[in-house]
Amino acid sequence: MISRSALLLAFFVFLLTPLHAQMKIHLIGTGGPELTPERAGAATLIEIPSALLLFDAGRGVLDGIYRSRIRPQEVTRIFLTHLHNDHIEGLPTLWLTPWFLLGRQTPLEVWGPPGTSAMIEGMRRMYAHDLENRPNPALRREYLDIAVHEIALPSDTAVVYDQSGVKVTAFPVEHADGDPALGYRVDAAERSVLLTGDTTYRNTIAALAKGVDVIVSNVAAATSEMEKSAALAPILGKLMRPEQAAALFRAAAPRMAVYSHVVKKHLPGAQGDHVILTRTRAAGYKGPLVMGLDGMTLAVGASIKVVAPSNPSILPDFDWPDAKF
Repeated sequence: MISRSALLLAFFVFLLTPLHAQMKIHLIGTGGPELTPERAGAATLIEIPSALLLFDAGRGVLDGIYRSRIRPQEVTRIFLTHLHNDHIEGLPTLWLTPWFLLGRQTPLEVWGPPGTSAMIEGMRRMYAHDLENRPNPALRREYLDIAVHEIALPSDTAVVYDQSGVKVTAFPVEHADGDPALGYRVDAAERSVLLTGDTTYRNTIAALAKGVDVIVSNVAAATSEMEKSAALAPILGKLMRPEQAAALFRAAAPRMAVYSHVVKKHLPGAQGDHVILTRTRAAGYKGPLVMGLDGMTLAVGASIKVVAPSNPSILPDFDWPDAKF
């Protein structure tokens, strides 16, 4: 029979044992620049109890955050992989609309490769009318400030964010006309995720991804006829092919591999997704693999739970600062 003192000791040990907080990966936008009915522009949001970190801000990012049941005014820390338009064109809306519509009072912080400061300054010039005319005693202009952290492209890795137990490490990747370009690794709550950004295969990425919980990888594919086209070669040459992604996954052995920034040429819909998955398997990767969809969430804890996108028709209107899910 267990004594009362032993039970009390066990109870206090339980209280003093830190709980293992989950990391949630929200696939806000999983598409490339192609116009498709099911995928918006590139954006991935990492949710940890102490932080919301957004990686890239492609078209539709504000709507995607809302559909993922994240309060848009709370997304203020943004990491850019590179400055191609399909990764930044949602940024102005995410900057302005949660300010004037939802009363955001926290300025944005943006991390990105060299050129990010000039891009932000150009964005401010483009929306000069809003900056000059919309502020009022409630919507103060200083809430539209943006703190920019340009990341001097590291030769290996660089820790660019380290707060409240959340560490973000940047590393250089290879994206041809998108260079300088970065990938990121996030470590928090004893969990880890590596986001390749837009890149082709590099051994250094596999080394950094070794043993992570989740890899979120870009991927590009086309029909066999199109892949022989000289016109498509520059596009396919700067992104991860399914066979290259399989090599990355095999080398890193993550608990889960996920495709996002899915670029498909003449491979529409679910059938095209199936082609990519089939090619990845044929190249020798047999581990857990998910084709990312807009609105999908991965809850990363002792196990990894993949949650399908929710029905957006049951969402409440977000039309005022006191709006709630």
